[in-house]
Amino acid sequence: MISRRNLLLASSFTALQVPAWASSFQAGKEYLVLNPPLPRTSEKIEVIKFFAYTCPHCMQFESIFHEWAQKVPADVVVRACPVAWQPKLMPFTQTYFALEALQLLDKLHIPFFESVVYQTHHYDFESAHKDITNFMVEQGVDANTWERTMRSFTVQNKSRQATQLWQQYRIDSTPMLGIAGRFTTGPHLAGTRAKTLQCVDELIDLIRH
Repeated sequence: MISRRNLLLASSFTALQVPAWASSFQAGKEYLVLNPPLPRTSEKIEVIKFFAYTCPHCMQFESIFHEWAQKVPADVVVRACPVAWQPKLMPFTQTYFALEALQLLDKLHIPFFESVVYQTHHYDFESAHKDITNFMVEQGVDANTWERTMRSFTVQNKSRQATQLWQQYRIDSTPMLGIAGRFTTGPHLAGTRAKTLQCVDELIDLIRH
């Protein structure tokens, strides 16, 4: 059977010839090439972290990625894109953007992540909205403010855009990183979390040239 990765590898050779100096990682092995590439939405080189609050591997990737992201050069911009594999999980995507809207990401992103992964708080994954609200209230967030923010146009629209984005990047597992609409990589491809970020560094350098 021909895998999606092999198909992407075969098509990549017509779209991109990787020079010898960038050969530490191989297309189709440690990273995938998007063909056709997505349109650039920023003059800077955009690195997108695709994650799911329900994914233990994503939580384990958080600290090393955060440390890397603090040191990116001026021509690189980093952002996150939550992934909901099923419509019933969309409240978790909305939670990320609600925290962002309320400027609570620094305070509650990791505690919420841990509460889901470690199951320290009850979540009905068939209908998680009420349980998520209860968690936020326990953290000191006003219930009415939280509910209003979750229902807001901004949060709903960003959640729809997030779904479109991970689908355009053809994300089929998390954590994954998208680079400038041209490449994707992740620990299951690169081998380790550290090698994933080394691969991203090389791909950023490749884009510059």
